[in-house]
Amino acid sequence: MGWLSKVFGSDRKRPKARAKKPTRAHPALAKAASVLRRKKTSAHGHSLDVKAGQVIPAHDQPLTLHMLTHIPAHQPRETDPHYHLFELAKSRLKRQGLWKCIIGDDLCEGQPELHHSYVEFSQINQVDPKAVEKQLGLHFDTDEDFQQWVESPGNLEVLCVNHHRAHYGIHVIPGPLWEAVRFHKRGSAAAAEFISEDEADKLDA
Repeated sequence: MGWLSKVFGSDRKRPKARAKKPTRAHPALAKAASVLRRKKTSAHGHSLDVKAGQVIPAHDQPLTLHMLTHIPAHQPRETDPHYHLFELAKSRLKRQGLWKCIIGDDLCEGQPELHHSYVEFSQINQVDPKAVEKQLGLHFDTDEDFQQWVESPGNLEVLCVNHHRAHYGIHVIPGPLWEAVRFHKRGSAAAAEFISEDEADKLDA
């Protein structure tokens, strides 16, 4: 027996390591792993579908909306004591060379206009300032602060007529579809467009 064997013992005498029992994964980890496996399987399946030509072809899908909007009592814009802030914002944008549609793509048409991004003026008395603070990370000390913010650059963006209230307008296309219009790829069809009742009738004919 060599000296190493005397110090550490021989391999034959050394106790065998016990086989470790398989440990159960924590429920949260097991669930996460299951979700990941499903996603990988789904992604793999989608890839095969694309290769096999099993994809939904591009198509037009007519959508008719009938909405009842609720407009609370409010002052006319012309007599609103904060309307001058709206005009000041417009003048500042023009001086800074920013008086142009922020989208600036091939669908733009018409003159620039100021759009209320988060709170429409007509809804000012039906909106909770606290909810606005929470959602946008703002703080209003008084209701006057809120009223001023509604007509300030933080709640305004420049859109052309087409993207504001006409063919591809934010005021006539549902939000999820209009957001796709906002970021649409040049040269491609817009996610949605407004058509008149007469144009809709021609589609049905």
